[in-house]
Amino acid sequence: MRRARAVVLRGLIESRQKTFRTLIVRTGRHLYEFVSFLLDPAERRLLRNGQPVALTPKCFDLLVVLVENSGHLLEKSDLMARVWPDQFVEEGSLSFNVSELRKALGEGENGAQYIETVRKKGFRFVAPVHEIPVPSADIIEPRAPVASRRFPIIIFAMVAAAALAWLAYVRWPRRTAVPVEGALRTIAVLPFKPLAANVRDEPLEMGICHALIMRLATVEQLVVRPTSSVVSYNKIGQDPLAAGRELGVDALLDGHIQRSQDKVRVTAQLLRTTDGKSLWSGEFNEPFTDIFAVEDSISQKIVETLHLKLTGDEQRRVTKHSTENIEAYELYLKGQYFRDKRTRDGVAKSIEYFREATIKDPRYALAFAGLSESYAVFVIRGDMPPKDSYEKSKAAAIRAVEIDASSAEAHTALANVKSWYDWDWPGAEREFKRAIELSANDPVPNQQYASYLVVVGRHQEAISEITRAQRLAPVSLTTNVQAARILYFAGQYAAAMEQCRKTIDMDPDFGGAYIFVGRIDAQKGLYREALEALDRARILLRNNPEVLGLIGYTDAMSGRTAEAKQMLEELHRLSREKYVSPYHIAMIHAGLGERDATFHWLEKAYDDREGRLTILKFAPEFSALRSDPRFTRLLQRMHLMDASRTGTH
Repeated sequence: MRRARAVVLRGLIESRQKTFRTLIVRTGRHLYEFVSFLLDPAERRLLRNGQPVALTPKCFDLLVVLVENSGHLLEKSDLMARVWPDQFVEEGSLSFNVSELRKALGEGENGAQYIETVRKKGFRFVAPVHEIPVPSADIIEPRAPVASRRFPIIIFAMVAAAALAWLAYVRWPRRTAVPVEGALRTIAVLPFKPLAANVRDEPLEMGICHALIMRLATVEQLVVRPTSSVVSYNKIGQDPLAAGRELGVDALLDGHIQRSQDKVRVTAQLLRTTDGKSLWSGEFNEPFTDIFAVEDSISQKIVETLHLKLTGDEQRRVTKHSTENIEAYELYLKGQYFRDKRTRDGVAKSIEYFREATIKDPRYALAFAGLSESYAVFVIRGDMPPKDSYEKSKAAAIRAVEIDASSAEAHTALANVKSWYDWDWPGAEREFKRAIELSANDPVPNQQYASYLVVVGRHQEAISEITRAQRLAPVSLTTNVQAARILYFAGQYAAAMEQCRKTIDMDPDFGGAYIFVGRIDAQKGLYREALEALDRARILLRNNPEVLGLIGYTDAMSGRTAEAKQMLEELHRLSREKYVSPYHIAMIHAGLGERDATFHWLEKAYDDREGRLTILKFAPEFSALRSDPRFTRLLQRMHLMDASRTGTH
């Protein structure tokens, strides 16, 4: 078969070359050649060694602009204006498309990237580009061979593409044999927008979006982008199709919602991303008490339109109501909305809303799960001592599972408590696996299970799990920086740094990425670079104690003893105003080589049930302590010495 195709291809090329030697029809357009690529903007085609390279429309537009301005810095604002004319988009959209374009192009020679990121400015196409004008209008005679030395390359590529297309037509299976609608298997539900721009109810708009996502995420045949990936698309006037393409989905649900007293009006349409075709649309004018029926109807219509055949369990989960109490539901939506702000005040408000929801409906499992997560967020932020907060988180998680053993959110909440507070490793794994089983397309359980796996030393499994979470949520900043964290503790610094850079490209102001850039550079002995990254994190995260601890550790490792001790004083001062983890203080003492003081503060972290202590075995900042018997005894008390044999492999 290959030999037959080669003969046909060679014959076509030879027959065409004579024609191209005698005349060229001028079209007034340009081709661009770089390395093994040929770019034809007019035909919207990119070839690599004569083979087509698949690009999304926006990635292609971006490539054309970059290549046409090869060697020149293009500022982000200029790029966004040229790639998305007359549209409002955020920098994250540009960064995501640059990342996808880099993947499509691959790396250049010696690992060099084609597209260079210029920090805080923009991007530059750095590969050498040859511009090839294709003349237009009349017939011209051939010139000397040296003047047309690039034409055989062009001719070969164009004829090769034509021959391959012909062979594909007559010999190979055609994708159109499968109905297009039946092949749509990735979907995004965008945040609903108000029907009247001056009247917004963001908890309701985001709430109905999240509710539909969680319902559809239970369908194994679908890949549904999570709430964390779509939350940034809540601005009025954004192009939904552009959002869908940036999210890399086949279809998207775009909707509007407005509440007026006891009535609610909802409009929604399911769009095919490639061409904007409306696959289904609906309008609902109902009493607000019927909002659950509206969610049921939209979920069902999506399932029917995409020709999905559900199992009995999936059908039940898609139409499941966690409460029938509309007041409790409203309170729950507000709790979610404020918790996701991740500010101290926002989390405090969320706890009040979730608690009120559980009073309105004492059997509202999702409200108890939300309450559990909010208390856990307080610990992560360092706003409450772990014992105080996790005891409340644990009680809420247990109650959520008791009420509804089929709730993925409830099992995830309980798994986190068992991991970071109880240090019950077998119990945590059971809960994580149950959560993943119940919600196959929600990346949150996978992401948190990956954190568990790296703690117990099953690093390759952890990387596989976070990779799956990234596939489900490719533009989620939290998921991407979590991938960097897992790679860091697995000792894969190069891969972790690459992941940090990718996250920073998506959002240059995401502080969590700079934490791990700083940690990686510190472990490589690049202390000046590490401190620069950590200073950036300190500004973005507003003097977060974890960042202060890392700065103090890095100062100590670089010989800046006075600065390290000043940071110790700063943490002690902060501890009089709020909870500061002893783990951060221990890290600075470890950098200073003060072994007894380090163990003193690690013991305090143990007494506090500080969750960060669970990564002690693999934290490189404490590697010098591993030969000390006190280090082994501490891990034994946390049941971490044999934790890698936990669970089923």
